[in-house]
Amino acid sequence: MKYRTSLAAIATAFALICALPSPVTAQNPVLTNVIPEAAALTIHARITAMDPATRNVTLVGASGNTLNVVAGPNVRLEMLKVGDRVNAKYYRSVAFAVNPPTGGSLAPVSDDQMAQIMARQAEAPGGVGVRLTRVSGTVVGIDLAQNHIDVVNPSGGGIYTIDITDPARIAMLRTLKIGDTVTAVISQTLAVSIDPAASGLF
Repeated sequence: MKYRTSLAAIATAFALICALPSPVTAQNPVLTNVIPEAAALTIHARITAMDPATRNVTLVGASGNTLNVVAGPNVRLEMLKVGDRVNAKYYRSVAFAVNPPTGGSLAPVSDDQMAQIMARQAEAPGGVGVRLTRVSGTVVGIDLAQNHIDVVNPSGGGIYTIDITDPARIAMLRTLKIGDTVTAVISQTLAVSIDPAASGLF
């Protein structure tokens, strides 16, 4: 069940996009692996932007990867500045629910089930509360040969194609069924610590 929900959850990100007008082209828009992974990691990075009002911090790692985080209450932003090299420990959770067709219901995940999922994801390490995003999508097409699935917002909207590239998700593609509705609960990326690092880090 864990692997099935991981694969199906990629589809749920399209609920964020399906609010846009339906595309007029004949081919569905294609996106790749758009649900972020759960993470509890430390990154060696340089601060490239900071907003003290919102506590948003942009970090760029040694490989050039960019990470946007919200600094938690224990992070002393007044001691940091753009250009600093830091070690940042950050946290993000992702939880999924998968439901078969329910005869046209637009809310196949029960309120009780979703309340439990939301409660489990609402706190980062140290008891810090985080903002949660909930998205849903329904599988309307599966192409095993091309490793594609088509999804649509359960309440209506354009159809979007997901290009699945992760080997583990490709391996579990056969577990999905047309009509499955998937819901993802994603926490914001929260930095629980941002500490100065050695100047020769990168």
